[in-house]
This record gives sequence, structure tokens and C-alpha cells, in this order.
Amino acid sequence: MMNICRQPVDHPSAWKASDFTSPDDYAFDLGPRHYAAFDKALEAIHRQGLTLDNVEKQHFEVPEIAEDIKAIFDEIQTGRGFVLVRGFPLDRYSEEEISLIYWGLGTHMGRGVSQSVMGDRLGHVMDHSQNDPNARAYRNKQDLSLHTDLSEIVSLLSLATAKTGGLSQFASVVTIHNEILKHHPEYLEPLYQGFRYYRAGEHGPGEDPVTPWNVPVLAYKDGLISARYVRSYLENGAEVLGRPLSELQRRALDYFDEVAKRDDVMLEFLIEPGQAVFQNNYVVLHARSGFEDDVAAGYRRHLLRLWLDVPDGRPAPAEMELHSGPGIMRQEGKRPSGEGDAYKALVNNG
Repeated sequence: MMNICRQPVDHPSAWKASDFTSPDDYAFDLGPRHYAAFDKALEAIHRQGLTLDNVEKQHFEVPEIAEDIKAIFDEIQTGRGFVLVRGFPLDRYSEEEISLIYWGLGTHMGRGVSQSVMGDRLGHVMDHSQNDPNARAYRNKQDLSLHTDLSEIVSLLSLATAKTGGLSQFASVVTIHNEILKHHPEYLEPLYQGFRYYRAGEHGPGEDPVTPWNVPVLAYKDGLISARYVRSYLENGAEVLGRPLSELQRRALDYFDEVAKRDDVMLEFLIEPGQAVFQNNYVVLHARSGFEDDVAAGYRRHLLRLWLDVPDGRPAPAEMELHSGPGIMRQEGKRPSGEGDAYKALVNNG
């Protein structure tokens, strides 16, 4: 039997955009003592001949700033669910060094997992659609709707912005839940019941293209609300299976989206170069507006992305996972593209 939360949740994670007066309300600023710690950690990494592929927590020793990292982590896990970290000095370090620092900080919060069939533990969020029209969302330039990724913590560090667009958007899952409970409690059951998800052509050997289980949009476990939501994947799953969504399911999803995008609910800002957002995927949805680069003029949007699994993290139900393990399994020779073609083939063959 589903365990549905039927009481409003009063918690720092139940925030609205209208609660914040400026980015200072949700930001943490790096400074000279953090850079000094980074310098020492980088020196040790270089001395040992390590690279991004083999740096783990024990290699990135930063005891001088351990309490700051813990404070950021606690805010992500038990506070509002996200932190904007400002002040990564892009002029002080090379891109390789920034990547090592970013990855090293991540090792103190969780375990980096593969973000696609390429096995990329540190993703590069850039537009590749000109050469790869089927590129997955983080490799194209289109608008993205509010969703969650497939890890407990996701983070984006900006290296460069586009000529226009590319604003990041965030919304609190707990706030959305509270609004649904208040105005349309009849929508909770279909959202808790969940949906079969299309795996975007990235299912592993022996896995079905669509999850054999329902993935809950909302779940309530150990007194905590969590979410897993990628609307296009669940709609594609329904079409592949030949099981159209019911009117109640569609209304519930529409209202979920409507609340998430409300001006007073959704927070929107540009992640400036040298800034990173760390967020809990179970309590914060994220998206971005479409963007346009101008490579000839020196504008190409480029962000680094981390997916972190947190051992003994938020007690979300196992059914919230789309795959048998955290992240997406690396598969030799495959690329994170063509899921649209795979989807069409499944539908046509169905």
C-alpha cells in the first residue's frame, strides 16, 4: 500500500523563489583560504601522478576547509536542498585543474557515477546538436523542462556562458507537494503510484527499454518526501507500452508542471562563470532555458556536471531508480544520442 503524505510539510526545503531577496540568501562564497587548500591538494595530486580518472576522496585532502564542505553538504541534504557556490577562480587555474578541484570537492559529498553510456563521470554540458541532432538534453541547446536527474546530488559548474539564454531554473519538490495537497489532493495518488519509464535507449544488457516497475513521481519514506520526474520519459514509456495515460494522470502531471513553473515558485538565474550549483535531486527540480552560442565571437556555453551517489543518503524507495544501479552504465561503443530513433523503432514495432 502506498504511503502518501497528507500533511503540509514545514521545512527549509519547502521554499519558493519569492522567499529569496537576492542570491546571497542561498550562496556560499569561496575565498583565499579555500584557494590555498586547493593549491595544496593539487600539488599532492600532481606529485602522485593522478588524473581525474583515479582521484578519490583520500587523494583530495583539504582539512582546512572540511567544515565548509560539510556545511554545504548539510544544506543540500537536510536544508533547502541546494547551494550556489561562488568564486571558483577560473583565471587562477587551468580547466584541467578546475576539473580536479570540482571533482575533488564532489568526493567529499558522494561517489561520482557515470552520466551516460560513455561512462563520463564528469560531464561536459555543451551544445553538440549541429553534429549530433539526436544528442541527449545536456548535449543540445533546447529548452529543458523541470526534471530530476538519475543521481542523488547533481552539480553544474559554469566555465562559459552562451551569447544569449541558458538561464538555470529550480523548483522545490516539497513546495509543489504542499500546493497539490492544498488545492488538488486527488492528484497525489496517481503521482505516488508512478509510471513506467522509457530508459532513453541507455538500458544495459539484459534490461528492458522501459522500466518493469512504476517509478513514483512522489514518494514518502521515513518522514521525507522525494521525487523522480522526467515527464518525456514517462510519456514515452506509456506510448511504447501502448498504455495511454488516463485523464486523471494527465491532469495530475499538468498541475505538477503548472505549480513548478509558477513565478512565485520557480527560481531562475544565470550560473555565471566560476559559479556552481549543488542540489539534491530528490527535493529540487531543475531546468534551463534554450540558448544560442556564437563560437566565432567567443561565446560557447560550457558547464561541468557531476552526478553523485550518496551512500546512506536520502531514504528514497528503490523503485525511483531507472536502472539497476546508480547513474547510467557505461557501454563500449555507444554514445548518449539516438534515443529518439530507438524510441521511434520501439513504437513502430509495437
